[in-house]
Amino acid sequence: MSEDNISYLSNKRREKEQKILDNLGFEDLKPKEIALVEALIFSSKKKLPRAVIKEITAFSEEKLERIIIYLEQKYQGVEFGIQLKEYNDCYLFQTKKEFAAEIEQLFDITKVSSLSTASMETLAIIAYRQPVTRSEIEEIRGVSVERTLTTLSKYELIEEVGRKETIGNPIIYGTTDQFLEYLDIEDLAELPEIERVEKLFAEEIEEAAEQAAEQKKEIAEKKESN
Repeated sequence: MSEDNISYLSNKRREKEQKILDNLGFEDLKPKEIALVEALIFSSKKKLPRAVIKEITAFSEEKLERIIIYLEQKYQGVEFGIQLKEYNDCYLFQTKKEFAAEIEQLFDITKVSSLSTASMETLAIIAYRQPVTRSEIEEIRGVSVERTLTTLSKYELIEEVGRKETIGNPIIYGTTDQFLEYLDIEDLAELPEIERVEKLFAEEIEEAAEQAAEQKKEIAEKKESN
C-alpha cells in the first residue's frame, strides 16, 4: 500500500488527535501513567481492548485517550522500530513496515501468501455490504464463492456473524479486526469510497501478479540450468 493511501486512510485519526491536543495537550500526564498503559499493551499476547485498559488503570476516558495519542506519536519517531496501532478500540505494538524484509530473514519467511483477484473482489463486497450471505455475494459476482469464502476465513479476514432470518437461515458474513489491519484502518467507519478501495486492491493484485511472474521466471531458469 502506497504512502499516499496510508496517509488517506489515517487522515480521520490525525484530525481527531489534533482536536484533542488543541483542547488538552499532554502537559498534565504523569510518566508513570504513560508507562503503565505502554506496559499493558506490550505485555498483551493479542490486541488489548480499551475497556480492559480502562478497567485496570481506572483512568478517565479523556486521560486514556491522551495517553494513547502520546504513545502513538512517540513511536512514530524514526528512532523506533515499532509503532502503536489501533483497531476497533483495541491496541497492539507492531513492527514498522519498512523493516519487513529484514524481519522475514530473521524468521526465514520464504513465501508470502497473496490473495487472488477473486478473493479481493469478494472481500470488497463483504466489506461494503455486510452483513451479507453467500448467495447475495454470488449474485453480485456471478460465480460461486464457496472456495473463496473458505480462503478468506482461513486468513481470518471474514467471519460468520449469524444467520439471516429467511428461508434456510443462510449464514451471514462480516469482516474481522484482521481485515482492519489489512487496510490499516481503525474501524469500518474509516472505509474509503469504493473507488479508492478498488484502487488499493488493484495495487495488491498487481504486486501479486508480479511476484508470481518472478517465481515462474526463477523456476524456468532453474530448469534450464539443470
